[in-house]
Amino acid sequence: MSNHDVEYVIIRGLEAPEEVRATLERHGFSVGPESVNKEELEDALLDDTLDDCPEGAICVVFQDTSWTFKHKVFLLLDGHLEEAEISWSLSEEELVGFEVPHGEEARVPLSIDADGLLDLFESDEDASAEERLLTLPECFSSLPKARQVLAQVAAVLAPEQFKVIVDIAGHYFLATLERKKGVALAPLYPWVGDGDGEWVEGGEVREHLRAAVGTPPPATFEPCPKVARAQSGSKRDLQRPFTTGSLKARLGSVWAAAVMNRTEYGNRTFVETPGAFEQLEAALRGPENAGAGFASVRDSLYEELFHRWPEKTRPLLFAGLETEQDDAVRGRIYACLSKVEDPVAYRAMARGMKVEPPGVVEHLAPVIWRQRAAVELLVREYLVPAWPEDRALADRIVKVLREEYVEVSPDWVSGAPEQLLKALGPLLAKA
Repeated sequence: MSNHDVEYVIIRGLEAPEEVRATLERHGFSVGPESVNKEELEDALLDDTLDDCPEGAICVVFQDTSWTFKHKVFLLLDGHLEEAEISWSLSEEELVGFEVPHGEEARVPLSIDADGLLDLFESDEDASAEERLLTLPECFSSLPKARQVLAQVAAVLAPEQFKVIVDIAGHYFLATLERKKGVALAPLYPWVGDGDGEWVEGGEVREHLRAAVGTPPPATFEPCPKVARAQSGSKRDLQRPFTTGSLKARLGSVWAAAVMNRTEYGNRTFVETPGAFEQLEAALRGPENAGAGFASVRDSLYEELFHRWPEKTRPLLFAGLETEQDDAVRGRIYACLSKVEDPVAYRAMARGMKVEPPGVVEHLAPVIWRQRAAVELLVREYLVPAWPEDRALADRIVKVLREEYVEVSPDWVSGAPEQLLKALGPLLAKA
């Protein structure tokens, strides 16, 4: 089989004796988001090593990687391996079909700019917006979260009703959104058939299949919130992608800003986007991204700027220590400075261990070891003088040095009290 013919799938469910599960795991097959070679999975199910396993059916439900709502099943029963496509039913007792788009393919029409709802979704949920059309993510992480989000969407729905299939924590639901009313979630149940209907009537097959994928939660309804969500940020302007629109849209623009695709003679390469540094610097300094609500945007801007242009970004880091208020963003600045070989950076890192609040020290402590010179300053100028006068600071520094296994040169603590030397203990390098 050529590489072009290889078919990859994602294992969504598995029902098998423990010995079989262990054997499949040794072959590299288990339930999870990783894609696997379908032919190799089939070979593993028929491998001679499975002959020694106890009797019992083996049921593997897998999902097509190119069409997420397409599922099939391998059923190994009485020594015969069968493959069938899975259908989904609104009824647990009979096959009740429907024609409704899946969330990734459907674009939900709204009465407001769709970008204003993107911040409802988690950072790893790839929802997208195009004017007043919202594309839902591939999967919601939890049922309560999905209910709340979809009810918010229903509150600003353009038509009276919209139906869509959604994946919630590994189970499928038919979501019926009603404008200004709420969302009803009806669970979908898997069924199989081989074309002649023989498998559909097989209760044993359905039992194994549903054991593999689990039982979805029952039907539920979530009313629209009494107060519809206000659009976050400003209206999305594609000419100002880093400073307008939702938090999620701005983050997406930052991550995609520094490089662009260029195709020449059929070969795709990545080149630096002209003017990207200046645009990102302006977005970092701009008032549109100020405040707690857009702290994660500033965090990403520092990270991206320093990753792409470390020398040009250095002044921005020092300026950020003077103005930035958010603990996590200050932590990001220190993480960047820990890779800067500059006396000013060393002193800033060492001083930060003394003056920063616990929320920032939490981010600073795990990276200070990167700069030996910063650690020396920390020990000489802060730890040793603090031992008799500011024991709380001294204990904090010693605790960090211990937790990060930072080696301390004996000449840094020359003349220090014996108790401090004992506290440092094995961290002291041998002369």
